Amino acid sequence: MTGTYKRENGSILWSRTLTWVIALSAMLLVAACGGDHTATNTSPQYPTGIGNDIEKQLKYDARVQDYQPDGNTLIVNVNDSWMSSPPGMRQRALGQWYSLWQAAHGNNSKIVVKHQGTEVDTWTAEKGYQPAGMEKKETSES
Repeated sequence: MTGTYKRENGSILWSRTLTWVIALSAMLLVAACGGDHTATNTSPQYPTGIGNDIEKQLKYDARVQDYQPDGNTLIVNVNDSWMSSPPGMRQRALGQWYSLWQAAHGNNSKIVVKHQGTEVDTWTAEKGYQPAGMEKKETSES
């Protein structure tokens, strides 16, 4: 019986060790994969020297045809690439431009994005990002 006990005890010891190794590996894997959640930078990435200059950003952006300051309002004429961009990308770019424009022109500033002469997006301090279609829906519901 002593030999049987040692064999069973050895296999129990072996299975316990294996179980501990698997459990420890799983915990390490979870800790490594679930690590620090840092927010990713979602703002457009511009080359060095362009990041804080709205005129350079507008010239750098291939979706912008031209732009025209009009007092506290900045009018940005865009091409078809802007229109085919997802709304989130348009909002992010417009928000970046607005933060720079507002810093230089105050809280009454506004950015209007136009495509072929038609207003497509705006950003103001009051309403934030407003696609043109959203404004029409609000006025028709009122």
